[in-house]
Amino acid sequence: MTAPPGVVRHPKYYFENGSYIFLVENTLYKLQHTILTTESVVFAQLFEIGSIGPPKTEGKSDENPILLERYTVQSFDLLIEFKYSCPRQAADYSSEDLKRFLELICMLQCSNAIRDYITTCILQRPFIFHPSELIYFGTEYDIPPLLACGFTRLCEIPLIKIKKRHCLLMTSEVFAAYIQVKTRLDKHRRMVAGEPPEMQHSNDCQDLVACSEDWRAVWWNGMGRLLLDARNPHSYDDALERFKSLRFGRVTEACKLYMFDNVIDTDLPAYHSCIFVTRIKNDLVQKLFPHTE
Repeated sequence: MTAPPGVVRHPKYYFENGSYIFLVENTLYKLQHTILTTESVVFAQLFEIGSIGPPKTEGKSDENPILLERYTVQSFDLLIEFKYSCPRQAADYSSEDLKRFLELICMLQCSNAIRDYITTCILQRPFIFHPSELIYFGTEYDIPPLLACGFTRLCEIPLIKIKKRHCLLMTSEVFAAYIQVKTRLDKHRRMVAGEPPEMQHSNDCQDLVACSEDWRAVWWNGMGRLLLDARNPHSYDDALERFKSLRFGRVTEACKLYMFDNVIDTDLPAYHSCIFVTRIKNDLVQKLFPHTE
């Protein structure tokens, strides 16, 4: 028996020993329905309530398949591949694959196992998504780890680089929390840029005054400029690495190394910023997902 005009059998997922035939877009699948009912609440209810029973011929021939109108071949293939084959490695999924897969499994109310698998795939490669997309996935599909990851990364982005399309993916609570973080961190950034760490000299420093003066001058012209660059403000870590490569005038090499090893690298403003971001992130997750422990 051949498929109706304009409809094709799936080259891989049309099994002759399948129990039911499904039509997704213009593609026919013949599958053991238990593969779907054990994974999806939606499919379990579909067969349980008997809507497939009468008429008895529905899903039994290419001419009368079970119509799955809300899904696409690309996304349905991902689910069937997951059930019939070994799951792919995270790196083998494109960003579009992961988006489609996540949307489908949430629509079908799939098991926590497959939901956790897709979440793990995304968290292994979060950089392929804009932080606002991760936030959207987290809030739309009720997945706290994706919201947490997205919010942490969002706080690394200057406000000037957040576009309208990004804002539309975030709830008002998330955007308000982001503004709170950026306001606090920008104030802290200005304080760090304008207040050099107090110079602590090595034992063999011969000119304490000149050494301290040049240390402050290099800090203001180096770290200050990098941190407060209006067009391209650097992160503290990046600014510090660039700062270390500058010329330090009358600052002795021993004094410079002592400052880096015993003052700056052991009292990083970035560390305190991270603590603040983590606290706001945790409060946000608790507010949006009160059921989360």
